[in-house]
Amino acid sequence: MSRAEPAWYPLVLEPHYDERPWGDQRLATILGKPCPTDRPIGESWETGPTARVLNGPLAGVSLHELVQRDPRGLLGECGQRVSGSFADFPLLAKFIDANQTLSVQVHPNDEQAQPLHARGKTEAWHILAAEPGSFLITGLTRFVATDELRAALTAEQLDPLLERVVVRPGETVFVPAGTIHAIGAGILLYEIQEASDVTFRLYDWGRRDAQGRTRPLHVEEALAVLQPRRHARRVRPLALDPIRTVLAACRYFVLERWHVRGLFQFVADPMQSFSIMSCIDGAVSIRTGTIVTALQKGQTAVIPAALPHLLLEGDAALLVSRIPDLWRDVVVPLRSVGYDDGLIAQLAGETDDLRALLPGAGGDDGAG
Repeated sequence: MSRAEPAWYPLVLEPHYDERPWGDQRLATILGKPCPTDRPIGESWETGPTARVLNGPLAGVSLHELVQRDPRGLLGECGQRVSGSFADFPLLAKFIDANQTLSVQVHPNDEQAQPLHARGKTEAWHILAAEPGSFLITGLTRFVATDELRAALTAEQLDPLLERVVVRPGETVFVPAGTIHAIGAGILLYEIQEASDVTFRLYDWGRRDAQGRTRPLHVEEALAVLQPRRHARRVRPLALDPIRTVLAACRYFVLERWHVRGLFQFVADPMQSFSIMSCIDGAVSIRTGTIVTALQKGQTAVIPAALPHLLLEGDAALLVSRIPDLWRDVVVPLRSVGYDDGLIAQLAGETDDLRALLPGAGGDDGAG
């Protein structure tokens, strides 16, 4: 095996666990992840740059290093295009466990993040567990001018201006850059996003650590990138077949839920995009040629673009993400099974990512 061109196979990853003051232990108790149990773990970064391969000849090698070795074989043409000058793995998958409500945040879009030499941050959330009444903050209850927002923050009266949406397990919410948002207490979710850690914290509920310190806020930065009319939206899932359901789709990613029962063969266009495959229930084996890789509940694997043919066997629920060609990978297959343009367009929330491709996308799209 040459250093430049690894012999690719499905890469099961060891994630990075991130302690947060609002975290809990549901990553271990619900997903069975081997994360530390002596402190609150808020996030598991499944495909971050420090995530390392657990299986096979590449065990111990970081995802970042593998991108440098063979970007085309790992990322594919679509992945390389998005990776661009960053020369990194362009999607970040996370599990997030919120025992307390997270800070109220805003993320910049790609253009706004350029001065920081970073990407913007558009993301989607899939709810895995939620206590009764658990909510997401998905925008503002009405249009609020910047001066009024600044005054509300100074007076600690932001709360009445925040839109809350109660969520249940199995729902998906699309969160475009520029949206004021937060994850509420009692929620365990899966997040797929642009590979960016640019977060502008607008409000943190007066939270203090054990030493009485508050976390830094980025009020002016958040207000500069906030789009006050923008909302995160619940997405109506669209089934492609008995196995695959599209949960969200935009220029940055497509997120699908797969229910594998027995054998399932998946064939992708060769060398177009990697896939991220996270097992959220059960277990599955992935056969590529003569190699069989086991993926257990709570684990994530990256399927290199050089492996377009997969044979899966098991009884499992999977969340699978790729970088799509929106027309070829989303619009055409969904139209072929009878969905109208409005339903397809709502997979990208309030953005125009799909709507621009679909002349029939006007009017009521039936989204929740």
